[in-house]
Amino acid sequence: MVEIIILVLFLLILVWVIFFLIKTEIKDKKKDKARKEKRTNLLDNKLKEIPNQDGVRIIRGRKSRYAFVLDEVGRMIYYIKSSQIIKVPFDQIISVEVIEDNTLLSSKSTTRTIGGALLGGALAGGAGMIVGGLSGDSIQKKKVSKITVKIKLRDYSTPALLIPCFIAHELTGLNEIELTDKNSEHFYSYKNELQNAQKIADYVSVIIDEVDRQEKQSQTAQPITSQKSSVADELTKLAALKEQGILTEEEFQTQKEKLLNK
Repeated sequence: MVEIIILVLFLLILVWVIFFLIKTEIKDKKKDKARKEKRTNLLDNKLKEIPNQDGVRIIRGRKSRYAFVLDEVGRMIYYIKSSQIIKVPFDQIISVEVIEDNTLLSSKSTTRTIGGALLGGALAGGAGMIVGGLSGDSIQKKKVSKITVKIKLRDYSTPALLIPCFIAHELTGLNEIELTDKNSEHFYSYKNELQNAQKIADYVSVIIDEVDRQEKQSQTAQPITSQKSSVADELTKLAALKEQGILTEEEFQTQKEKLLNK
């Protein structure tokens, strides 16, 4: 009889524990959903502040943790996290890196010069050099805790913009995740954010190439513009000498032809 009572009590306790665990899990899911909705609303409100809404490209992180925005019309990139919004003009960008923990996966830098130093070779052996693979299928390490996009800027107050795409403890509750199980939810979160980091780096790489190309065109056009300005100045001086009677009409035409033939 005593054994039956103990068994019944054990079953009751077991049922209560299971009920408590289920109730706690449901409660935690509701809290997580509420937090996600709050982050989504905050992010959406910040996105509305960006001009040129029709001409932007948006990369949104998992659980609405952040957003990267490329504004081609306004020539600006934006990084949004919670209530914070950071904007960077295209011409302020020097380089972009994708970093997994302490490993540099890829690097792209400008070929612009500052103080006579060529920046194209300053990072990982040269502009656009791929240091490591960006595919989740070619995994070298077993554990990962963070993936960061680092954008270096020509700005003393903010020399670099850091975008932490993947933070293990924020997305999975773990300090680091195992990459051996490719079918797990944790691995899916990792791979999704790795792809986001790659897209951000690709966009910034296109910006770097475009700014480089425009600066080269500008540098090429400057000597031509300067030369035209110099010829125009000389013609003005010749015309003044002619009006003062110092040059005859024949001498004026001869010097004019020499200048124009230059």
